[in-house]
Formats: sequence, structure tokens, C-alpha cells
Amino acid sequence: MSKENFVQKYYNHAKKAERKTGVPALFALAQSALESGWGKHSPGNMLFGMKAGSGQNYGGWTGEEQLVATTEYSSKPSVNFPFIFPGYPVMSTAGKWKYKIKDYFRAYPTSLHAFLDWAGLLSKSSRYQQAMRNRGDPYRFAEEVAQAGYATAPGYADKVKGVMNDIATIIKTKGTKGNPWKVILPVAILVVGTGLIIYGVVQYRKETIK
Repeated sequence: MSKENFVQKYYNHAKKAERKTGVPALFALAQSALESGWGKHSPGNMLFGMKAGSGQNYGGWTGEEQLVATTEYSSKPSVNFPFIFPGYPVMSTAGKWKYKIKDYFRAYPTSLHAFLDWAGLLSKSSRYQQAMRNRGDPYRFAEEVAQAGYATAPGYADKVKGVMNDIATIIKTKGTKGNPWKVILPVAILVVGTGLIIYGVVQYRKETIK
């Protein structure tokens, strides 16, 4: 799907998660876009790439798991995963060991469940409390999440903030399904303007008849 369609499809989910947990909707949309390739790769509605982990439900997970191929980075060449592809790990240009693996990830009945579970994790985990204290600024929030070690990919903070810029531009220029004023206001202005024109014509005719 296109970037614009992605934002239209998931904007309301991000806002619902924001209202429930405080996690900024802009960051949620950006992280899900980054993780899923703008919705192109989301098996089992896995928009955030959350691993099964401890098995705790943070607000939307019902316990389903799936084995999915992914890429991980580590400072160590001997990390254990359920399955490591032959030839890995290899040293990356960023100075970390790159792993091509398969691991157990969470699956969800709907994409909204994924948003609620992921946002619940960030809001409840002690690791991200500094980020939560800066939730009023989505970009500072992203930096704090990165600083807390959210992702292993090199340059993660810059990547997610770049996606946030793309999404912010789409919302500003195209609007969202959750922002009907982008359509309502122009229509209202048109209706009022037309009414004023009609009123003026009627008044002119009345004066002419007199």
C-alpha cells in the first residue's frame, strides 16, 4: 500500500492507543511503518515486530505466536536464537554483528490489538519511563526510546524520525479519516460563500424593483 493509504488505514488505531496509553500517535505510526515496510510485511497483524518474550499481555495480545524471519544486530557474535541462517552472523559496516534469524513473534486478531499491545508495553515498562515523561514531544519521545535501547538497528533514531516527518507531511497535506475537518471546513466555507452570493443577488433585485 502507499504511504498515504497506510496513514489513512492506521491513524485512528494510533490515536486510540495514544488516548489509552499516552504513547504519541505520530511515533506509533512511524514505528509501525518502519517495522512493516509501510504495511507490506505484517503477518498476523504484526505491525511492530514484538517478540513473544515473557508472554505478558500489555493490552492487546491474546497469546498467539508465529515463527518469522528477521534481522538482528548485536555486539556479540554468540547470541542464541531459535534459528540462525547459515553464514551468519557477519560483521556489519556499523561495527555490529548482523544476524539473519527466525524468532517467535506475537500475532494478533486485528491491527488495533497490535497497536494497543505495543503502546501498552512502552507505557508500562520501566525502561521507557524517561520517554513517557516526554510524550508531549513525539520527536523527543523517539530519541528517548532509542536511547533506552528499543532497537538494535544502527541509526534507528534518525530513521524513525525521518518516517515521522513523512507521516506528519501526509497528515498536514492530505488529512486523515480521523480528521474530517480537512473536508468539512472547505465545504462549509463554500456553502456560506454561496449563501452570501445568493443573498446579495436577492437584495440587489429587491433594490432594482423598488
